[in-house]
Amino acid sequence: MIRPELAKIVVNKDVCTLCLAVELLSESILAIDGGQPVFPDGPPQWPIADDSVLNSVRTAMADGSWGAYEARWTDELAVQLSKLTNREHVFLCSSGTIAVEIALRAVDVKPGSEVILAAYDFPGNFRAIESIGARPVIVDVVDGGWVMSPEECESAISNETSAIIISHLHGQVADLNAFETICKKHNLHLIEDACQTPGGYIDGKPLGSFGDVSVFSFGGSKLLSAGRGGAVVTGSPDFFQRAKIYCNRGNEAFPLSQLQAAALLPQLELLNSRNSTRLERVQQLLTALEPIRVLKPLQQVVDANIESSFYKLPWLIETTGNDWTRNEFINAIQAEGVSIDAGFRGFTRRSVKRCRQHGSLINSRIAAQQTLILHHPILLESETMVQLAAEAITKVACSRN
Repeated sequence: MIRPELAKIVVNKDVCTLCLAVELLSESILAIDGGQPVFPDGPPQWPIADDSVLNSVRTAMADGSWGAYEARWTDELAVQLSKLTNREHVFLCSSGTIAVEIALRAVDVKPGSEVILAAYDFPGNFRAIESIGARPVIVDVVDGGWVMSPEECESAISNETSAIIISHLHGQVADLNAFETICKKHNLHLIEDACQTPGGYIDGKPLGSFGDVSVFSFGGSKLLSAGRGGAVVTGSPDFFQRAKIYCNRGNEAFPLSQLQAAALLPQLELLNSRNSTRLERVQQLLTALEPIRVLKPLQQVVDANIESSFYKLPWLIETTGNDWTRNEFINAIQAEGVSIDAGFRGFTRRSVKRCRQHGSLINSRIAAQQTLILHHPILLESETMVQLAAEAITKVACSRN
């Protein structure tokens, strides 16, 4: 294990002092080179072994409600998601991916029409547009970030445009107020992808409450996890009814089970407190890693008008003039027992037969080539554990200079 002195040194903002400290601790050989990992047991488990979840699932098993098509667990989950988002109508479904398609169908996007999305986004959103016969239009993300640029979006609108999908990604919250203004001006539908940000806010308004329809995911790695699952939320009874009609094939074609709902309900009760802890750990980690100049962090962490939740914590790695490639850097950090990975590939290489590309997409290309994302489970660990994660990243970053 690395000597504990390094955990104190990593908060020093003098990068020369920082790297000298690592050099002096020369016995700290990288794990990928045969040294001792900072986390020999690897990253923390997710989902957390939670007694409240276990007891909830046991109750559903004991009273037989776990096998019902309709029962109190899904009913209560819909109520709680309605409270979380201030939306009256909640439609539960089998995944966040299908939730996006259901949302597009709910607002009645027609085959042949255009739907705008960011050129750096989750691949399922692109495929959801294709699945209903619409045409994706990809536009650039903001400079140095991961969410769609409102200016690029508005300039891409055509007579065929019918809807916009806006994703909050990697802890960065999109400017939903700007997008709502754009959609109102051009008479477009707005779908908010809040799969990565349950419990977040803009100006005190919850994420998942913007636009016409919002979607959530309860996949195995998500902040609210049921292994699989999703939800579509809206304030419109017409959109809600259209979603139900599409999904009803004699019974629900894309259901969320009673057991999944039972597992989610206790997690919803803890969401706000866990989000607060995650934010504190993010601030700690970014402060500790501030001297690592090859890593450009998310800037929108502390904002008076925005409260995010962190499913991923991103950086852009500067590879020009650096001995590390992104993959080498990732592999070395993973060997230290820290769960870090590359970001999305994005859509900038998609054929023009499949989509319309608007503008240079330079920021999206940078995001696709340079993004690193830290997975969230470490953010619920102690300050000491987060400091060790900073140590592991520092150890790798300062091993070559």
